[in-house]
Amino acid sequence: MEKFIHVLYDYIIEYIVRLIGVLLITTVLMQIFTRIFFKVPFSWTDELARFTFIWYCFLGSVLTMHKKMHLGIDYFESKMKQRGRFVNRVFVYAVQIFFALLLAYYGFKLLGIVGRQKSPIMRVQMKYIYSVLPISGVLYLILSVHEMIMHVTHKQGPVILPADSLKGDVQV
Repeated sequence: MEKFIHVLYDYIIEYIVRLIGVLLITTVLMQIFTRIFFKVPFSWTDELARFTFIWYCFLGSVLTMHKKMHLGIDYFESKMKQRGRFVNRVFVYAVQIFFALLLAYYGFKLLGIVGRQKSPIMRVQMKYIYSVLPISGVLYLILSVHEMIMHVTHKQGPVILPADSLKGDVQV
């Protein structure tokens, strides 16, 4: 399972996010260039930039969660005892799993609703744009379930917070 997680998130998702980021930057620069030199930007660049930004944000947030770079408030957790931290982490992973299930479920429902709609300028079916919702929901779910299993089975070392590392050095 570790190898699957590593390949999926560190290679596939990261490569896709980088590719979408380059496409986003290129599209925005093309829009700026055409606006400056032709006085009228290409009409499709604004729409493509919006769509790539949506995909970039959702897949980037999955990648951020995998790399444990997401924003967290560890003040209260640093005040807890080891058992409290364990229970808190289980609660956090449970909330992440719940969120992932909601995102995947309602993302799939949304695809049924927008299945025939097309974007105004590029005429792309909107189900391709909104498909990032269930995709990221499933990716969140895989990651959160894996993290929960690793935490509960203690295969992931104990969470050490900055306050813990100072306790040994401070003498009262």
